[in-house]
Amino acid sequence: MRMGTESNPGNDIAYDAEKDLQHRLSLATPQHTTRGFLFTSMLRVVRELGQNEAMVQRCLAASGEKSFAEFFNYPTRSLLLLLSAAARALSPRYNDNFEEALRQIGFKAGQSYMETAVGRTALQQAGGGPQQFMIALQTLYWVVTTYGKPAVSWTGPNSGVITIQRTFLPLAYHEGGAWAIAQKLGIKLVSVRARKTGDLSIDLEVSW
Repeated sequence: MRMGTESNPGNDIAYDAEKDLQHRLSLATPQHTTRGFLFTSMLRVVRELGQNEAMVQRCLAASGEKSFAEFFNYPTRSLLLLLSAAARALSPRYNDNFEEALRQIGFKAGQSYMETAVGRTALQQAGGGPQQFMIALQTLYWVVTTYGKPAVSWTGPNSGVITIQRTFLPLAYHEGGAWAIAQKLGIKLVSVRARKTGDLSIDLEVSW
């Protein structure tokens, strides 16, 4: 299984994951909300990867929230603040690579999502093939965001693209999450790459 993030498409300047996250944060308004189980999953990830309860509490404090109910909506800005704090805190574990920290957070969060009622339902509906994997991803994106609904298109017999018109989460996070879900489905020979197509739009390119 392979993941890769494309350097800033259409630009000679190398992609900077931290700047991208800060840009997405600047675009988040009070009208943009995210389900609580993304927050609780992310805190579990920080606890698992960091092995440090003080780190978890610092990340929670950075979000500006005190606690989360799984199916309540909270400001997307709070999630991005939590994610930014988590990636900075965990990046020393990945050679000070902020992007890789995001990818690993996404991977662990993807595993965590699969343990929720939503994740288990998506798995039951998906089956075990690569095409079903893409349908499972689409289903999860439909549930976890209140904006930017995804669309699946098939680009060949062994490839497809999930197009998301509006997502505030950075590229590496999406890759890590998709990789975790593929692994949960037992799909090994799959390549996942997130590509930025606009300020908040991405294509998640999948081939097998």
